[in-house]
Amino acid sequence: MLKRFTNLFFLIPALAVTGILQSGHADWNVDKGVISAADPQDVVISLKSDPNQDPEAACLAVTFARSLSGKPNANITLFVTLDGVNLASDKYISKRRLKKYECTTPFPDDPPYVTLKENLNLFLDESSDNHNNVVDCPICWKERYGEEIPDYGVLPGAPGISDKAIGKMMFNADKILDF
Repeated sequence: MLKRFTNLFFLIPALAVTGILQSGHADWNVDKGVISAADPQDVVISLKSDPNQDPEAACLAVTFARSLSGKPNANITLFVTLDGVNLASDKYISKRRLKKYECTTPFPDDPPYVTLKENLNLFLDESSDNHNNVVDCPICWKERYGEEIPDYGVLPGAPGISDKAIGKMMFNADKILDF
């Protein structure tokens, strides 16, 4: 028993030191050149948290989607799952609390603060290529809204949308950012 305790006594600090030193080899220090900014990239930004409970995460996800979508070689998809599907309901994101919460934006043409709904509408602007780039998890949507049609985004399996759209989106993604 004492031998096991002694082994654990040395093993636990060794694992802690190893974990701490891993940040010295983090991705931001090394560019292996696999994917460059010049290469076409499919990026999926996933929002799973409820915009009313965590408006900062929702704002950040939409702001990231907006900022990355301006790149000519980027295909940006905002994928809303779990409680994040509430972002696809205009009635939900128009609630009083969310009207008061303002997203900070880094865009020079925007005011410094916009509502989550305004931020989402700017991402989905019909004049951009993003107007169908919000994909709603069909299982999550149905659990919360039944047969109601989402105000924002598309449901895989809906008329004109492949029921295999989520699989294709995930398998083709070069990067997935999760909020």
